[in-house]
Amino acid sequence: MSITVKTALRIGGLKECRVVAGQDGLDGELNYVTIMEVPDITRWLKGNELLLTSMYPIKEDLEAQRRLIRSLHEKGTAALAIKPNRFIREIPAVVLEEADKYGFPVIEIPEHISYLDILSPVMNKIFDKKTVLQEDIEAAYHLLNEISLNKTGLRHFVDVLKNLTKHKIAIESLVSFMDEVMTAPALVPLSYRQVQELEHARRPIRLARQTADGADVSCITAPIILDGTLYGVISSWDHANDHQETDLAIFERAAAILSLEFMRRKVKHEVEFQYKREFLRSLLHGEFVHTAELVEQARSYNIFPEKRYVCCAIHFDQAAENDSLYSKHMAQFENKLKTIEPEAVLGTMHHILYLLFPTDKRSDETVTANLKQVIREFSRMVGRTAYAGVGRKADQEIEGLKAVFDEAKLALSIGRTLDMHGESFVHYDELGVFRLLANVERTEDLQKFYDETIGLLAVYDAKHNLDLVRSVEAYFQHNESVSQAANALFIHVNTLKYRLQKVSALTGQNIQTSEGKLNLQIGLKISYFIRHAR
Repeated sequence: MSITVKTALRIGGLKECRVVAGQDGLDGELNYVTIMEVPDITRWLKGNELLLTSMYPIKEDLEAQRRLIRSLHEKGTAALAIKPNRFIREIPAVVLEEADKYGFPVIEIPEHISYLDILSPVMNKIFDKKTVLQEDIEAAYHLLNEISLNKTGLRHFVDVLKNLTKHKIAIESLVSFMDEVMTAPALVPLSYRQVQELEHARRPIRLARQTADGADVSCITAPIILDGTLYGVISSWDHANDHQETDLAIFERAAAILSLEFMRRKVKHEVEFQYKREFLRSLLHGEFVHTAELVEQARSYNIFPEKRYVCCAIHFDQAAENDSLYSKHMAQFENKLKTIEPEAVLGTMHHILYLLFPTDKRSDETVTANLKQVIREFSRMVGRTAYAGVGRKADQEIEGLKAVFDEAKLALSIGRTLDMHGESFVHYDELGVFRLLANVERTEDLQKFYDETIGLLAVYDAKHNLDLVRSVEAYFQHNESVSQAANALFIHVNTLKYRLQKVSALTGQNIQTSEGKLNLQIGLKISYFIRHAR
């Protein structure tokens, strides 16, 4: 498909341009519009192009300007449109002389007309009647590449896709670092099943979607994938027009081009996140000297001392064995978190996610419900069980965040390793005696108490394989019911009674008295604490 140069001069920004040389060539066919950014542009041309340029690559080389006109004529280029004022004050006389010599149209672009005022309307006219031809696909690829190379923004990129396909278009991001360049969502967000389907397909597919106003539509959706993870999509729909085969190819190329922009922003975001992580490490570990500087830096990361926060520590199964788990999903974590609580702050340290969650004007029940929702969403994203520990509300001082950080870390560590009543979400206030153990500075005292109680049983078990420690654990876990504990251990009731008598004999703690039970239970708690929480 093509139009003449004369026809193009009646389209878009070209209507305000003027032909300054080579009028004899205005009937030449025009198939593409491209932009000259390098001096050897002619080696890439195929013919029938309208070439847009500022002459910058050869602005001071008159001989190169002369050769350019001759080379463009020999290549079959349709016309050259020059925008002076920025790098050259006026179109050089040598260019005009050569253009008239070959009957090669040269067009002057006024200062207020941008390349995009020409490129999009002309290419839209060329593609006005779509047919399934390889040359059309190549032309579309060419246009999309030009738009991308000249960094015109996603909104213009969408406009170009609309013109090429004659369908409604939406670019959707699944990551937070693209928010500033995205428009309001036109479609209901993708479901987890649809995300997985697109990640598996890695190509444009048909999906049943719903518009933001509730209408059901059939979409062609092309995935934008980085490192095997879906970061965004391009969706197209229209009630009136069917999609053609060219559309699939165009969307696939558009998605590939956009993946480069996503990658560029991802790299920038990861650098910024690294700085934030280092700041959080200093903040939560109390590694700071000047409070005023700390407050100022905290505000730059949307942490405000006047607000009250809880800290939530989150760990996923096998996270320590896979360093890429968080880097792969962090952008999606942040994006999902924004939909639940935009003012929350997320960071990582030592394979653990740390979430500062604002609590202003929220009940404890609401905060807990919100945090559990965040954890469920994160767990679904990575396909692994998530464990979480939560501290109490911080004081309204920046230094108070260290205390709630320590509480969350302790709640996670103990809750994850000790299976607190089967819960994967443990609050610091639920730790009971472990809160006291965590504040005992003389760990040798804890070790001595353990050695005098449960430690004696562990030594005996190692020599005689009698399972005394496990037996006393089961006894207390089943509220001192001998029958239930025996069933849980798959042993006879009398066998358990014998073992409990042995426990009393070895430790000197009468399991029938309150003090004996307490000492044995504390010994068990210290055993867990020494093994897992320290």
